[in-house]
Amino acid sequence: MKNKGRLIQTLRCDNPSCSNQRLRQFVHFAGKKAMDIDGLSEATLEKFINRGWLRNFTDIYRLDEYEQEIVRMEGFGVKSWQRLWSAIQHSRNTTFERFVIAMDIPLIGRTASRELSRYFNGDLNALETAVKNRFDFTALNDFGEVLHRNIYQWFKVEENQHLWKELKIMTNIENKNTNITDTTSNPFAGCTIVVTGKLEHFTRDTINAKIISLGAIAGSSVSKNTDYLIAGEKAGSKLDKARALGVTVLSEQQFLSMAESA
Repeated sequence: MKNKGRLIQTLRCDNPSCSNQRLRQFVHFAGKKAMDIDGLSEATLEKFINRGWLRNFTDIYRLDEYEQEIVRMEGFGVKSWQRLWSAIQHSRNTTFERFVIAMDIPLIGRTASRELSRYFNGDLNALETAVKNRFDFTALNDFGEVLHRNIYQWFKVEENQHLWKELKIMTNIENKNTNITDTTSNPFAGCTIVVTGKLEHFTRDTINAKIISLGAIAGSSVSKNTDYLIAGEKAGSKLDKARALGVTVLSEQQFLSMAESA
């Protein structure tokens, strides 16, 4: 019995950096209550983590860097990858509540996140400012000392602060007072847009966020279903394929001009 007790103790892991805990955090992030990324199952996440492709949550939105390797994996293929990538891109359009739940702050679930959204009017920046100004979260409905402390302890970790800021850039939070660009006058609404090459005003993450805010889909590869290709410097093979398929090619400035006139 003593040996059995020692074995159980050995298998237990309370270190946040251990593989089991890290996998659990990714499963939580991709779950239905959080970012709701359909197709990013625990088994798939474990494979991606073991291959070194996922170190923190932001890496999920960079998985297109490994597209060729993923489509060759057992159980995957071009269509499976496209469905997964589409789900990942779709998750960029999210809510205050889902974003906060995804951060995995202890005991901050649906009820607590809704109360935070209500008080801060769905504004992540307002919540962040409140933390910086030492706001008393016990003033909120059903918030006690434990939730108050959990929020401050989470934000106290520098890695968490960096993650919060990066993910804010990568996502489009549905605001109670603002909506996605009116689709009646938006030429990109419902279109699939692929980006290639180096851009002057955007990173790949911020241009994808802009595309999604216009009601469009940020594609990862050029196909007959692609409506537009935004081509920057050193566009490469995607530009050649777009031209061969008759896909409309836009420069970064042309895209910006069309988006601003929408």
